Amino acid sequence: MSTLPSLSSCGVIGDVHCESETLERVLDVLESMNVEPVLCVGDLVDGYGDVDATLKLLESRLVQCVAGNHERWFLTGEQRTLDHATLKINDESRAFIETLPKMRHYQTPQGKALLCHGVGEADEAWLLPDTKGYALQDIPTLRELMLDDEVQFMIGGHTHERMVRVFPGLIVINAGTIYRNDEQTFTVIDFDQMRVGYYSAAADSTGKLLEELPLPEAPPVEYP
Repeated sequence: MSTLPSLSSCGVIGDVHCESETLERVLDVLESMNVEPVLCVGDLVDGYGDVDATLKLLESRLVQCVAGNHERWFLTGEQRTLDHATLKINDESRAFIETLPKMRHYQTPQGKALLCHGVGEADEAWLLPDTKGYALQDIPTLRELMLDDEVQFMIGGHTHERMVRVFPGLIVINAGTIYRNDEQTFTVIDFDQMRVGYYSAAADSTGKLLEELPLPEAPPVEYP
C-alpha cells in the first residue's frame, strides 16, 4: 500500500493562465517565507503571458500541479476561439501538461487532503461562497467528497474566487487566481495551526497579507 505525501503546510497557487511574471514573483515570495511544498490547482494555459515560460517555471521550481479544464481543452483542441487561447507550445511544455494528474492526494495532521481543479473529478464544477440550493445539488462530486471518509480537505480553484467553505465532512479551500483580470492572490495553508492566509500577488503588493481565516472542524455528515 502506497504512502501519501505528508503535508503540514503548503503554498497554493490558483489558476495561472500564462501569468509567468506574476508566477515568478509569487514563487520567490513563497521561497522567502520558507513555505514548501508549493501546489497549483491548474488552468496553466490560455492567457496573456508566456505559456512556455510559465510551464518551465512550474516544472523547474518543482510545483506540484494538477490539470485544469483549460489543459484538457488545449490537448483536445477544444475552445481554441477563446480570447487569449493558447494555440501552440513547445515540446517540453506539451510533455509537462500531458503528464499532469487531475487530482493529487496528501496526508495532513488533521486528515487527508485532495488537490484538484474544480470539485474532485469535475474540473468545471462551479462552487462559490454563495452557491446554494439546486446549484449546489448540481455538483454531484461535492456530495461524493462529503461522504468520502478518506477526504477531509479539498483544495481547488476554477472560479478565480478565494474561499474557505465548510460542508458536513469536508472543508473546501479555493486558492483564487493570479490571472491579471481578477483579484490576484496566492494562499498559504497551515494544517498544524488550522489557518489559511491569502496574500496579494499584484505587482505592487506581492506578499502582502490580505486575509487570514481559521479552518474550523467540519461537522459530521448526517445520514438519512
